[in-house]
Amino acid sequence: MTLPPSIDVRKAELRALVRGRRRARSLLDRTEVDRRLAVHLGAIPQVAALVADPGSGCLAAYASYGTEPGTARLRDLLELSGVRVLLPVIRPEGELAFAWDTGTVGDGAVSPGIPEPTAAPVAHHLAGLVALGCRVVLTPALAVDLRGNRIGKAGGYYDRLFAGLDAIDPGLHPWRVAVVHDDDVVDAVPTEPHDRGVDAILTPTRYLVCA
Repeated sequence: MTLPPSIDVRKAELRALVRGRRRARSLLDRTEVDRRLAVHLGAIPQVAALVADPGSGCLAAYASYGTEPGTARLRDLLELSGVRVLLPVIRPEGELAFAWDTGTVGDGAVSPGIPEPTAAPVAHHLAGLVALGCRVVLTPALAVDLRGNRIGKAGGYYDRLFAGLDAIDPGLHPWRVAVVHDDDVVDAVPTEPHDRGVDAILTPTRYLVCA
């Protein structure tokens, strides 16, 4: 009897599939994805609320790199709207801290090649984000399904970050939104108990709330 592939194998296959598709995208397509993500950002009700009242909280995003869907324009748009934005900083122990987005990023110290803010961290872990009034966490992902299961690049940074939800009042949970290409939304993402999902999905053409 042939055994089904393990979750590790299925995850590796999915990562390889998505990475291949992303590498095949043209520069023109990547530029258009960056623009369209910024256009559709306002479809997220929590983001629209922050734009209407920037003093009501802040938002965590990330500086895209490589073949990731571009976040440069949406970060610029948030700045123009007066919304305060935090960007992640990878700590030596593999946890995430966050610093304010000043528009300038540099090479990460712990993971070279991953851009990070140049400002000093002002929040550590999810509890630190909540303490600053973070309402939305824009989350990188390689793929996501409509149940909110996501798969990243295997660093585990956001799984560890979102594990902090267990210790926080549900009423204070920030809204977690995976930012992906349209074809990164798949039928099913293989998951393990430590994997943490998202509440919604933002693509260049759609905003989807997960089941």
